[in-house]
Amino acid sequence: MNRQQKRYRDLIEAGRRVMAEKGYEDAKVSDIVKQAGVAQGTFYLYFPTKLDLVIALAQEMQQEILSRVQAEINNKDVLEDLMTSITVALRVMESYKDIIPIFSAISAIDETRWKAEQYLRSDYYVFVQNIIEKGQKDGIFRSELNPEIVSRFIVGMIEHIAHECFVYHSGFDPDNYIQLLWQLLKGGLLR
Repeated sequence: MNRQQKRYRDLIEAGRRVMAEKGYEDAKVSDIVKQAGVAQGTFYLYFPTKLDLVIALAQEMQQEILSRVQAEINNKDVLEDLMTSITVALRVMESYKDIIPIFSAISAIDETRWKAEQYLRSDYYVFVQNIIEKGQKDGIFRSELNPEIVSRFIVGMIEHIAHECFVYHSGFDPDNYIQLLWQLLKGGLLR
């Protein structure tokens, strides 16, 4: 890791810690750079705004979800691949549970931020959509269902589970949610 990459990492990690502790609104760039051990001007070389840091964190989470899901699916059994993609996505989100509330707060603030969040999800939407389309092509999933809408439904449900478990602290085990979601999906998708 070169010096620039290290500074970027240090800022990302410091931003995550500070925002997890103080929330988005109360987290100050000065707190982040102090934790990262860099000058305030250095922050702005990497992130024009604090929001850009949050978007970078969300992008990092989405990339981790996609890379871990791609590494764990077998591309032979669409049912197993879909279940793996759901489980892995939720596990990655769990590892980001300290800042999931920040992502929620940002997406609720204004349309520009919501659009940025949608962009970050787009690769995972397409990934899940491809699983659905393969299942339809193989005659396993109902062909009359719109794969794009189904993929958005699935991703939305995963995000809702993450909010219930990691933001609202519902007290339910994420595995219970996953099993129920899986039963609902099998009942709705299978031919």
